[in-house]
Amino acid sequence: MKALILSDVHSNIIALEAIWACERDADAVYCAGDLVDYGTHPRETLDWMRARNVVCVQGNHDRQVAETFYEPALWHITGSALQWRHHNARRLTAEDADFLLSLPEAVTFELDGIRYGMTHLYRNYELILSRHAYHSFCEVRFPDCEIDRLILGHTHRQGIMTLGEREVWLNPGSASYRRMDDPDQEAHYIVVENGVISLRSVPYDCGAIYAEAMQQRLAVDELRIMQWFFGPRG
Repeated sequence: MKALILSDVHSNIIALEAIWACERDADAVYCAGDLVDYGTHPRETLDWMRARNVVCVQGNHDRQVAETFYEPALWHITGSALQWRHHNARRLTAEDADFLLSLPEAVTFELDGIRYGMTHLYRNYELILSRHAYHSFCEVRFPDCEIDRLILGHTHRQGIMTLGEREVWLNPGSASYRRMDDPDQEAHYIVVENGVISLRSVPYDCGAIYAEAMQQRLAVDELRIMQWFFGPRG
């Protein structure tokens, strides 16, 4: 059994396709949230997820963009005040927004006899650093199931934390972009095959995302963020 684990795709269909070109033999695909926002192709990203029956949980940006879609003022905001959530919401249909709102906060599934629990975040940008914190969180988030491994997203920081024999959490990182202290511009993800976890990344055409983003009518601060995420490195 080979599973592809994604998170924080943020409307980046180019990075998503680059990952899929390497891992299209995956038997199942899971996404730990934030499918949209801070990217140029929200509808294409949602279509990709639905076409492949990806098991997704809802990220904070998913809810924010979907709720923005239903704000009466959405179409009256001027270009100089537009944020990425407005940009993405304007490109969705009601079906897309409802899909995002319908995503669960947490799911469980089994791979090769190992029980996984997946949710978008722990607590803000904090990390789970003790077995006590791990069990306390899992008891609240997954009250009806014993979890062997926990999948989290949100931080955009790829890694595995082993706290005990059955207290392991993993984060695939972001398929789209890094935090400001990490200049890596590859798409990050995880593959779990026959129970073995592999942290992987693949280069993709950041220049195409950058060129597309810079053509959008958005607030200056929003474009400046994208320049760092996807622009050329000196």
